[in-house]
Amino acid sequence: MMYRRVFLVAVLALIVSALPLSAMAAPPQQDGGEDYVVQSGDTLAELADRFYGDAQAYPAIVEATNQMAATDDSYTAITDAGSIEVGQKLYIPSAEEAAAMSESGMSGMSDTSMEAAMPDVAPVPETAYGPPIDPEKGYFVEEIGDGLYWLTEGVYTLIFLTTGEGVIVVDAPPSIGENILNAIAEVTDEPITHVIYSHSHADHIGAAGLYPEDAAYIAQAETAAQLDRSLNDPDRLMPFGVASGGAPVAPPTVTFDDKYTLEVGDQVLELEYRGVNHEPGNIYVYAPKQKTLMLVDIVFPGWSPFKDLALAEEIPGYIQAHDEALSFDFDTFIGGHLGRPGTREDVETQKEYMLDIQANGAQAIQTVDFFAIAQDVGFANPWLLFDTYFDALAQECSDLTEPEWVDRLGGVDVFTIDHCLKMIESLRLD
Repeated sequence: MMYRRVFLVAVLALIVSALPLSAMAAPPQQDGGEDYVVQSGDTLAELADRFYGDAQAYPAIVEATNQMAATDDSYTAITDAGSIEVGQKLYIPSAEEAAAMSESGMSGMSDTSMEAAMPDVAPVPETAYGPPIDPEKGYFVEEIGDGLYWLTEGVYTLIFLTTGEGVIVVDAPPSIGENILNAIAEVTDEPITHVIYSHSHADHIGAAGLYPEDAAYIAQAETAAQLDRSLNDPDRLMPFGVASGGAPVAPPTVTFDDKYTLEVGDQVLELEYRGVNHEPGNIYVYAPKQKTLMLVDIVFPGWSPFKDLALAEEIPGYIQAHDEALSFDFDTFIGGHLGRPGTREDVETQKEYMLDIQANGAQAIQTVDFFAIAQDVGFANPWLLFDTYFDALAQECSDLTEPEWVDRLGGVDVFTIDHCLKMIESLRLD
């Protein structure tokens, strides 16, 4: 419960601190707070937008109403921000009162208000979480075995390998940034001599500018080509990496097509490319001595994948990547995201989840009646019709999938419907 309270405070503080000043401007036609009776169609977000000019200011209404309800039973405490009832009496604080809440921080909110202000989501299974992060350090580093280490700040993961002749590091997430160097220095005084890019996405490699210029930078040929385009495009709106908190990186100095074996000192890493999955060039990084496999943005140990099948560019290849991963002889799996290593069981579990989504997507295509939807929506606006139809397909797939998985993986109720739509599009088109 304490962990959840700290998490809620942090999230709500981000919401409030992000509100524009216009949200705290003088309220329209009011000098102070006022009572409000919920009407049909009202939502807290809509009311916050009406009174403050910003829908995300709704936590102020939640807290103010709950404060009033504590001493006046004509108000009903809000326990779920997504569900207010017609006829329910709310207290709408003035913009000045809302601003005062913001200045004092949301740590003073009651448990009821914090719980209500958060989206109504399923509990995250405890097995999804990794080790706690020391807030003073901001990272967690641990030896997997024989000089191979994994590192996380709670959202991204990477590996580095000490060799006796230098450190090989795989990826450079900007969210970890300088702490990559701190973590390496914590366990060895060897310099970084080799850098491997798992793929081209800046959220995983955008801090590689921190590494020595004279290191060897290794990537699959597709990744090198994509980086060449990204780093040298004069028409880019933002330089590579900046939007992810990073910066332009060194281009690869060593490239390969299918396989590359890196031997440094007494250590070996085997790099393989087995076709497009998350994106072209995304590789398997295998440490045979340590029986560890790193494959980024495919399997998310303990969790549902990120939105839209982790933004995979090739859905059949993304699904196939689970079997490709399982063909390696590994005990430890590093997926590039979230706060813990995985196991073979984690890969097998996500494969099962993906196959369920695939099967349920196919069932939705067979059972959702397009023409019944067309009778309700009409044909005058084809985009509205197809949007409604695809929403119905995704919802049916999600309804079939979620009950079986919501207690097994974190975030299933958040992203399954997005995965379903992506899978359904693949079933229709690939």
